[in-house]
Amino acid sequence: MSNTPPKQSFNQKITSEEFGISNEFQNNMVVQRDKPLPIWGKATTNTTVKVKVSWDNGTYSAVADTNGNWRVSIPAAGANTNAQTISCSIDETHIVTLTNILIGDVWLCSGQSNMEMEVAPVSPYWGVINYEQEVAAANYPNIRFQTIQADLNSPMYDYFSNTNSWQVCSPATVGNVSAVGYFFARKLHTTLNVPVGIIVSAFENTSCYDWWGGGRCYGGMINPMAKLSIKGFIWYQGETDQHMLPVTNYTDVTNRLIQYWRNAFDQGLLPFYFVQLTPFAEDYFDTNPVGGNLADDYLAKFREAQAGLLKIPATGMAVTMDVGEASNHHPRNKKPVGERLALLALKNTYNLDVTCNGPRYLSYTQNGLKLIINYVNGTAEGLNTINNAALNQLFFVAGADAVFRNAPAVITGNTVVLSVPDNLPGPVVAVRYAFTNAPITNLQNAAGLPAEPFRTDNW
Repeated sequence: MSNTPPKQSFNQKITSEEFGISNEFQNNMVVQRDKPLPIWGKATTNTTVKVKVSWDNGTYSAVADTNGNWRVSIPAAGANTNAQTISCSIDETHIVTLTNILIGDVWLCSGQSNMEMEVAPVSPYWGVINYEQEVAAANYPNIRFQTIQADLNSPMYDYFSNTNSWQVCSPATVGNVSAVGYFFARKLHTTLNVPVGIIVSAFENTSCYDWWGGGRCYGGMINPMAKLSIKGFIWYQGETDQHMLPVTNYTDVTNRLIQYWRNAFDQGLLPFYFVQLTPFAEDYFDTNPVGGNLADDYLAKFREAQAGLLKIPATGMAVTMDVGEASNHHPRNKKPVGERLALLALKNTYNLDVTCNGPRYLSYTQNGLKLIINYVNGTAEGLNTINNAALNQLFFVAGADAVFRNAPAVITGNTVVLSVPDNLPGPVVAVRYAFTNAPITNLQNAAGLPAEPFRTDNW
């Protein structure tokens, strides 16, 4: 399938008396700074539409085409926290004016249920940890958000069939917004001191296939905003696809999704930051004792397929091996997830000097019965454990028999030193760390970012 989205309009013609602006443009929204701002809508064919914005002295005009579509482009402007207006008109009596608009950065937040999960308890989710305090403290009027309503199997319209209004972030509104999206936006806003807008377009139990062109979510939940200027994407999806075989298909289909979205939005290599799935045991309550089959590793291989996306330019992966709940596919500790996505953006998109990755495996060396795990330079500075607890023993080694045995591990400087089991046949031929379905880790760097799971074999 081509990664180039179709260029034609899919809207039906309108009646002669219709005039309006796309319903993606609303009061309270954030528009993207430092990029031209396209504004579009509907009007009677051959009608001239005039657009004025309060931050620019110009008047911008467009003539509605044979399908009733019009579009103008407003020149780029810098960030602005003062309330602005957009006014569109065809004459003195047909005027649409939008108010309380800010200029900052706009991010599209998409995926499935873990992106959809709100800050406060909203069925079927339980809310984030300490949600009462988080809601009470959410007084950030320069953060704005919009949640796109579910719209499955729609044609590719240029308008949303229905959509929720843009909201100003406050204790009265934040409970119903994506928790990952909110914590992401809050970290960006408090660090950069610019307005941040998030558009949440996510839906539970959806496959990656549902979101690139031709998928059941793309037409009604992504395409209507594809002309909008944005800063980038964050993505939390994979639970529905974790049993995909071969697992490398997930890397391929998500790669196609990234390329398709970038082509559709036509703004170059828009950054795409995604979440690696947390530890989870589907069979948690099916074993005796409960906890699931501790040797299962299909989800570890799926995380490996997710990590394969890092070969794509302008991508980044938030690791969540330390914040999962083995019995819950919707873990409540969403604050670190959103903030880790924000760190990826702050480092790679905004070019700030922050640490955005946890310890990433580089190599191992063996000296007798000791084996040293080396990490990529700069990722394992200040290696430690959460709350200085005992290191969770999640390193395994295999010898000639290809059987993995636990290797006791200790932190030594910025490395981890393993003790090779006495009963290992021959030299170590493979090493794995946290490479099962549900290992909750506590190994991290000084920035509090968890070590990434890895394996050195391809068995």
